[in-house]
Amino acid sequence: MDRSFSLKKNKEFNRVYRRGKSVGARGVALVYCTARHSSVRVGFAVGKKVGKAVVRNKVKRRMREAFARQLPYVKTGYDLIFIARSEAKDESFASLLRTITYLLKKAGLYDFAQSAAAEKE
Repeated sequence: MDRSFSLKKNKEFNRVYRRGKSVGARGVALVYCTARHSSVRVGFAVGKKVGKAVVRNKVKRRMREAFARQLPYVKTGYDLIFIARSEAKDESFASLLRTITYLLKKAGLYDFAQSAAAEKE
C-alpha cells in the first residue's frame, strides 16, 4: 500500500475521531468520516493493551496488508482509522481480513459494484 494513502499527523487522527462515526467487531473497530479530498486515507491504531512493541507492530502490519487487499473496493472520499483491540493479537490473517471486510460493509464504505466487476474477470 502506498504511503500517500495514510493518515500521518495527530491533527488528522483527531479530526477523524472528533467528526467520525464508528463501527466495531470483536478484534477491530473502525472510525470513519468524509474527507476533503477524493481519495481514501487510512490510519492504524494499536494500543499498549494489545501487547508489547513486537506484538503491536505485527498486528499493525497484518491490518495494513488486509486493508491493502480491500483498497480497490473501498469508496473514495473518506478518512478511516482501524483500531485494534486486544483480541486482534490472537486472530489469524484470514480472520483479520474477514473482519476488516465486514467493518467496511457495515459502515457502507464497500463498493459492491467494483467487487462484482472484479469477480467477473
